[in-house]
Amino acid sequence: MVSLHAQIKNADFETRLDSTSLLPAGWGFQKLQGFTASLDTAEKHSGKYAFAITNADSTAAGFLSISQVVPVTITGLKKIAVTVYIKTKDLKGSVAIWSQLWDSNNKQIGFQNSGMQGISLAGNNDWKQYKLNLTVNKDVKKLLLGTYLAGTGSVWFDDYSIEESQQSNEPPTTVVTKYINEFIHIVKSNSIYKDSLNWANINQDIAEFSKGMKTIDDARDLTSYMMTKLRQAGDNHSFIQPPVVAEKYAAQNTSLVKSSSKLIGKNIGYIAVPAFGSVNQQAQDDFANDMQNKIRELDTKHAIDSWIVDLRANGGGNMYPMIAGLGPLAGDGILGYFVTPENKKQRDAPWFYNYKKAKNGSSLGVKIIKPYQIKNPVARIAVLIGQKTASSGEMTAISFIGRPNTRTFGQPSGGFTSANSGFKLSDGSMLQLAVSYTANRNKKEYRGKIQPEVIITEVAGEDATLKAAQEWLLK
Repeated sequence: MVSLHAQIKNADFETRLDSTSLLPAGWGFQKLQGFTASLDTAEKHSGKYAFAITNADSTAAGFLSISQVVPVTITGLKKIAVTVYIKTKDLKGSVAIWSQLWDSNNKQIGFQNSGMQGISLAGNNDWKQYKLNLTVNKDVKKLLLGTYLAGTGSVWFDDYSIEESQQSNEPPTTVVTKYINEFIHIVKSNSIYKDSLNWANINQDIAEFSKGMKTIDDARDLTSYMMTKLRQAGDNHSFIQPPVVAEKYAAQNTSLVKSSSKLIGKNIGYIAVPAFGSVNQQAQDDFANDMQNKIRELDTKHAIDSWIVDLRANGGGNMYPMIAGLGPLAGDGILGYFVTPENKKQRDAPWFYNYKKAKNGSSLGVKIIKPYQIKNPVARIAVLIGQKTASSGEMTAISFIGRPNTRTFGQPSGGFTSANSGFKLSDGSMLQLAVSYTANRNKKEYRGKIQPEVIITEVAGEDATLKAAQEWLLK
């Protein structure tokens, strides 16, 4: 039995928050500059209202999402679908349905969005029902589900529902069996959490749940189930890139933001390093060279005696061009380690930067055209981190921890300090799987959030973290 439908509050957006409001009851969202959100009477799929989100400001950052928590009661392993009717106009960006899965301990054990399942919307689209497939079991006690708009244009949502799929007794096709076996083999061979998984129960669940599956599209429900089991085992980092996303990641930098630099005061060099999302060689080289050129320009034009490296907006991606670009500041030598617990002979595999080898790409696999060394190699460096510093952004921060005259400032990082490796699946997807833990140059291991040496409480209207870093550097 799955008890869901009655739990969704105001699924058709017909109930207003109050008699004077055009906001829907039961749904939550946070206001975002540039975006407007309200009930709409002119455009709706049914009834009196639909919920509309509009953004005409192309410079507005982020996305606006509506969401609600849906308690669920589930027995056994089930396939369910979150559905919603969507209409778009002049959409330049993305619209997605998403859902987090939470257990009884308020721990997130799963996540899916429609983009991960190959649904992409752009331009003008009339009303159509879109579906987000989820694999759930008795451990799932609530869903945090919602939709969002990122970019410009207008989108309308109406008539949410959650449906349970009917189970078949037919055996799965050969292509389904081959696909899920391929996936399981990769996890069993490489995941640092493989020994924490109950493989007997997993095999039993997959044998039952795969019945009736005919295509790889069907089999993705099984990989979604496997990702949930990894989450339950403690893996909050692994994820699957759909074929379209994997192709873009291989071809170009999926993050459009470049590094930025400036002079603070008379002698502090500042560089902000954003996320970098690509394994394309030219994109990596361009990103790292641009960063080194900015460091060179600051250092040669000014009497720089200290530096600030700002990683607070760095959500991750590929760590190597980030670290190679910061090589003049991080310094030569071993900067950190990948730690594989079960491999005792080669437990620690280092990553390093070498000024002399940077030009031929043997350091971090990134080619620096004109490798630079700062004039003061023992300069003080303040590294800024925060909740949005995640994954490769955290690896970049770790590359500085243990360096002399270096201190970290801000708030605890995102906590994605395992290292992922990409494994290509037969459908073109990439499984980005956590295969090792990480440690700094002094072999201090990280298996969660990085705690900054100086924890800062931000104050509205000012950058307290940056201010504290400046004060330390000027002492």
